[in-house]
Amino acid sequence: MASGTRRRNLLVALLVLIVSPGNRFAAASPEDHRYNVGDPVPLFANRVGPLRNPSETYEYHDFPFCRPDPLIWKKGSLGEVLNGDRLTNSLYNLKFREVKDGEILCEKKLKISDVARLRNAVNEDFYFQMYYDDLPMWGFIGKVENSSWSPVEKGPRYYLFKHVQFDAFYNGNQIIEINAFSDPNHVVDITDDVEVNVKFTYSAFWSPTAIGFEERMSKYSRAALLPVHRRIHWFSLINSTVILILLMGLLTLIFMRRLRNDLRQYSAGDEEEESGVSRTYVCGELFRPPSHFPLFCAVLGSGMQLLTMVCFLSLLAFLGVLYPYSRGSLCTALVLSYILTSMVGGFTATSIQSQFAETGSGWTIPLTGIVYLGPVLAIGFVLNTISMAYGATAALPVGTIFIITFIFVPITVLLLSLGGVIRCFFRTEVRAPSMIRKSLREIPPLAWYKNLPCQMILGGLLSFSSVVLELYELYSTLWGFKISVLPGTLFVTLVILTIVTAVLGVVLTHIQLSSEDHDWWWRCVFRGGSVAIFMFAYCMYFYARSNMSGFLQLSIFLGYSTLLCYAIFLILGAVGFMASLMFICRNYEAVKSE
Repeated sequence: MASGTRRRNLLVALLVLIVSPGNRFAAASPEDHRYNVGDPVPLFANRVGPLRNPSETYEYHDFPFCRPDPLIWKKGSLGEVLNGDRLTNSLYNLKFREVKDGEILCEKKLKISDVARLRNAVNEDFYFQMYYDDLPMWGFIGKVENSSWSPVEKGPRYYLFKHVQFDAFYNGNQIIEINAFSDPNHVVDITDDVEVNVKFTYSAFWSPTAIGFEERMSKYSRAALLPVHRRIHWFSLINSTVILILLMGLLTLIFMRRLRNDLRQYSAGDEEEESGVSRTYVCGELFRPPSHFPLFCAVLGSGMQLLTMVCFLSLLAFLGVLYPYSRGSLCTALVLSYILTSMVGGFTATSIQSQFAETGSGWTIPLTGIVYLGPVLAIGFVLNTISMAYGATAALPVGTIFIITFIFVPITVLLLSLGGVIRCFFRTEVRAPSMIRKSLREIPPLAWYKNLPCQMILGGLLSFSSVVLELYELYSTLWGFKISVLPGTLFVTLVILTIVTAVLGVVLTHIQLSSEDHDWWWRCVFRGGSVAIFMFAYCMYFYARSNMSGFLQLSIFLGYSTLLCYAIFLILGAVGFMASLMFICRNYEAVKSE
């Protein structure tokens, strides 16, 4: 029974190892990480949480474990705070290469309320996380044993682990690896609501290893059995690429044949042909600014800013600057890259406005800042309120809220305005290549399959099919037990999705204009971003198939999934419009030359 429980504990601990990837920025020692025998190395306690809910975590010392006096909080980076890390000192005294066996940590009397809380945590497979010399380690706080085989006892028994064994490995004067194992042979029964006296103990054993210091973080990628996963991953990516090339080639061939026929009829002066008449009718309406034009420019600016941010993060991951298994560094990179790319948003929004509007609008730049950052702050406020009500580490401290609100937001607005000023400084004389009619021509009735909802379903479903094989990898990295160390393939997937969206946008825009429907501006945005609807539906499917539960986890999952899909909508909506705009301008010039 004991050996079977230990094997289970080791197996599940490996899965927990992947729940919260190691943060390289949680420094717990001198910068060079070199020690002499007997040197003290601080061990920081971080958090506890249920295995099935990666976002539901609580501060370690909120639970009735051995608590140091005084409790000293370690100052964390922005990424650590956003990731929910709350590092504090602990009573564990682990000195470099000093063996300890059965060392007493503390003796504690658990009240009935403490026993009930720990029993509930054991029932939900709570684990703890600690850091030692910048190395993360995990272990479970207890176990459940089913006693249905006993005729006397009924129901499961709940046991709290009271002994932790630390197995550390060193190479020379540097720590390479450390693991924490909760010993199933040292437990205390917490099944009944009675006060319990517990003596918490720990052991520490050191062993030499030939692994170099620069390779000590590689075990976190090996834990996911990536050699097999990589082959499957690349096979799905290649299979998706081949299918898309064939599909896009067929659509492009059909489209080019139709376009050549239209050009031939127009150059022959056959005004009676339907396509020629359609082209003549819509030419005067093509470059009329749409309704809510400042908002339209803001949507395009936000989309191009987010696209630039994703490309920038992919470049950092490719160069090895951004570590895919470090969520703390990822959170920091997301915030900083959004701020740095704000100028792109202001530049794009101002550029579109100046090209197609005779007079500018003072609302364009503020709207560009609000279009995405506004929902982020609103959803973040709601999630932070819920997290505070639950006492979870996902709740941001007051200092972090102050930094984001009064430092990062003004800097973002300043860079947005700077991008608009730069565009006005280098203003060119590029204008709409067609005269706009004074009176707006009425759009004729369209067939049902040419209306916007049907085109959104067609464009979104086809684009979604190009990335559906990779969505499981993405969501498993964000919410499950996988570590994505292949950021290059995710970037290739984004490139494929962008190309598909651009091609589909051009094809559907041509079909729309051929039907004398000149209202193409907003349609291009909605058609391009419609894949986000299918992605959000897949999010709901992923949650339903997962083991996540509880209102807190559901709220965080829905909030972050909504922001992710909304970002995809803005990015691909901007891509769809830009591709259609270039096609219309080039097509108009081609017709004009004919």
